[in-house]
Amino acid sequence: MVKPKVAVVKAEGIKGNAEFMGGKFVRYEEDVAAIRAAVKKAVELSVGSLDAIIKPGDRVLIKPNLAFQAPPESFAVVDPRTVEAVTSYIKEESKAGEVWVGDNPSLGKHVGRARPAFQVSGMEEAARRGGADKVIYFDETATVLVEIPEAKVFKRAEVFRPFLEADVIINLPKMKVHLAGTVTLGLKNWNGIIPNRHPSDQQQGAHRIDLGQKFADLYRVRRADLTIIDGIIGMEGQGPHAGTPVEMNLIIAGQDTVAVDAVTSYIMGFDPVEIPSVRIAASEGLGVADLDAIEVVGECKDAVRRIFKRPNDNPVGMYPGLTVIVQQTCPGCYVNIRGALDSFKNSGIDVPAFVAKEGECVFIAGGVPDFDPAYAQGKNLFVCGDCWQYFPSRGKVEEAMNLAKRCYTYPGCAPVYIFSQINTDLQALAHGEK
Repeated sequence: MVKPKVAVVKAEGIKGNAEFMGGKFVRYEEDVAAIRAAVKKAVELSVGSLDAIIKPGDRVLIKPNLAFQAPPESFAVVDPRTVEAVTSYIKEESKAGEVWVGDNPSLGKHVGRARPAFQVSGMEEAARRGGADKVIYFDETATVLVEIPEAKVFKRAEVFRPFLEADVIINLPKMKVHLAGTVTLGLKNWNGIIPNRHPSDQQQGAHRIDLGQKFADLYRVRRADLTIIDGIIGMEGQGPHAGTPVEMNLIIAGQDTVAVDAVTSYIMGFDPVEIPSVRIAASEGLGVADLDAIEVVGECKDAVRRIFKRPNDNPVGMYPGLTVIVQQTCPGCYVNIRGALDSFKNSGIDVPAFVAKEGECVFIAGGVPDFDPAYAQGKNLFVCGDCWQYFPSRGKVEEAMNLAKRCYTYPGCAPVYIFSQINTDLQALAHGEK
């Protein structure tokens, strides 16, 4: 059996990283050139040449990880320099007929549609600098309903038409950790091929304990022809939105996305088996995750390895006065409550002062058999998801809703949008708007 190749390449002499990590993205021509050289080397080491995957006249879609409507300095999105480098490399050194750059960010109506997200992230300018023929805002295009044979939990997907019409797909994710997925790399990047459907379904659907299976299922729609990891500046800690940047200066590439994710996860300090999407996809024969069965070329994976701080997904007891009561729930609610509370805290809000002024905020999800409704008396109550209605403790929650000073409800399963909406509601409360 031929081992899949994964190339690990160091980009040398990136002078703009200090300013970037200090809070200001600055583009230097020589930085883009250095990243492009690393991309070229990684591709050549892993597949030989672009001619191996791109035929004359092919329409090539580069699918970056747009994530949210967020600036480059958030480190939640692919580095614009990498987008430009990959685009120009493919445009100038392949026989592609057209080069497209397209994606759909998460949480569309809550964190921004694709058009503003592309602009704010700097990716649109970067793609055009690199010579892209089109920047495609997926959420402004038609979808095709696709049945996914052999899928376990996500058996039917509305897939954006450009993703299906492209002849070649280049998967361009970011190296970062993730509250719900442990890491967000190549497999998770396929979440952008489907639209947002609020309060649940499509991007918002199967975001519970079944999230890793969902990504494996989605990968069955169509595999990437090449995956290139943007590891110039990674993110550790409370990713994908509230983490800390980590300078790595790496480009990691290969045709087997599962293998690329496995190697990248290892470089980030994880055993690939810890990553649900990687473990599941490998067990279903969608790629190779066994490091001994992968040929790593270029840099030694151990020489560039760094143990990334892991995300903490549990919101209970994190912020005094922001009280989370969850006893029988899944990650679909509590992970996204944690993400929202991290965002609120990181926005510069003085949480103790906020609680002193507006009162305690109580967050409930799922079944809460030991909850005393009187605890919500005169407080701000946030009730998340749908499943609390199906537990024997439903009456307790309904009584608490009547006793609370204010009550906010967030329907959906999983209500992924609460990642943004709870923070929005807390901000409004903090600024006297509610």
